[in-house]
Amino acid sequence: MKPLLIVFVLLFFWDPVVAGLNPLASEMHRKCYGNGICRLECSTSEMLVAYCMFQLECCVKGNPDP
Repeated sequence: MKPLLIVFVLLFFWDPVVAGLNPLASEMHRKCYGNGICRLECSTSEMLVAYCMFQLECCVKGNPDP
């Protein structure tokens, strides 16, 4: 019974632990290039202005001046 309890506790806390160890989690939605934000892919209403770490795109809303 005790090993089963340990397994349930590990499964319950596993997701936050893995999220903390994931280097991509800290880079997602990070501010970049003034008012831009790092994402996997820019949406159609955003413009790609730079690249962040791990091949993430720095996206800015609208069509900013170069």
